Amino acid sequence: MPFDPTKPADHSPDSSAEMRAQLNGLKDLIDAVPAGPPGPEGAQGPPGPAGPPGEVTTVALDSAIATTSSNSNAVATLGETADSSYNQPQMQNVINKLDELLNALRR
Repeated sequence: MPFDPTKPADHSPDSSAEMRAQLNGLKDLIDAVPAGPPGPEGAQGPPGPAGPPGEVTTVALDSAIATTSSNSNAVATLGETADSSYNQPQMQNVINKLDELLNALRR
């Protein structure tokens, strides 16, 4: 059945056979368009803008993170053992060391 632009009519009941025939008619029209031979190529255009960065390779990632653990090398160990009861100066030393470590890791 050839394509009929008047089908389906407004407010007509759905018909899968009619719709299939319409779609097949459109496909036949598209298939009938002649594909001519390719024309000559033009000159190469200028390069476009750089695109977004691609995925990172494992080698590049390993290289980038190889030295990140050294960010904390400047932070000395605390060198204390825990008291059996609350010791305010010792707790302050722990807090100060934690702050020092956090600041070193933020570089």
